[in-house]
Amino acid sequence: MQMLKSILRGVGQVMFQGNALSGALMLAGIACNSLLMCLFALVGSAIGTCTAVVLRYDAGRIRDGLYGFNAALVGIAVPCFMPIHAGSVLLMVVACVLSALVTRLFERQRYVPALTAPFVLITWAMLLLGHVFPQLQLPATTAVDTAESFSLVRAASLSFGQIMLQGNNLLTGLLFFLAICVNSRKMGMESLVACALCLAVVCVPGVSTTSVNNGMYGYNAILAVLAVANILDIGTWTYVKALIALILSLLMQYAGLHMGLVTLTAPFVLSVWLVVLYQTFVVKTKQD
Repeated sequence: MQMLKSILRGVGQVMFQGNALSGALMLAGIACNSLLMCLFALVGSAIGTCTAVVLRYDAGRIRDGLYGFNAALVGIAVPCFMPIHAGSVLLMVVACVLSALVTRLFERQRYVPALTAPFVLITWAMLLLGHVFPQLQLPATTAVDTAESFSLVRAASLSFGQIMLQGNNLLTGLLFFLAICVNSRKMGMESLVACALCLAVVCVPGVSTTSVNNGMYGYNAILAVLAVANILDIGTWTYVKALIALILSLLMQYAGLHMGLVTLTAPFVLSVWLVVLYQTFVVKTKQD
């Protein structure tokens, strides 16, 4: 039972919720969109957590699910970007084990937190591998460029859903939001405010309304605000720094989308790292 709770917390920690019920609600949200992705998320978190157990990493961090969430995201990425067959499943297992190892490497340095960087780096490596082995690529699809009006409900819901690569079901985003509120109403309110702020980009010239409706501008901003406001020790002016991280994540996402990159959660990671490094090397240096 304790191992199951750790695995569920691993899913919940994708949105900084070290709560087994939050993880279960997130899995339910994924299942609303894709039962296969739900299974791979659960298996991924289990592989990452078990890898940490076998390697005798810190028991408290294992219990809190901190070796499971990157592996859960890696697990979701496989059916999202690849066809499912023996080769891709084997790759998923190896990648989930690697996610725990990379997370541990990040813990050995004191400059920046790991966040979802292991997931980003490993998934990018898998996508590059797909160019070498075409059998690891899904068939190419052609996007139809049509005019679309802004939908507040769809954009808000998918902004939450895209945190875990879920961009097709409105109920998914609602369950993700509830999963945050179950553990922390404060974080739930912060995520809602962050979502509202980032949707304002729909008024910016050059921003695709379709991308906003699909949640592509919201998910990194939500994660950035939650991390800066709750997880990291960034001193005073917390919400000002959270707003700066939100703006940076939006700018990076805008640049990434226009360059045709699969950004994943890289804008979130980089924006938070910039805030942390500023706090460490500028603010603390002045105080000393």
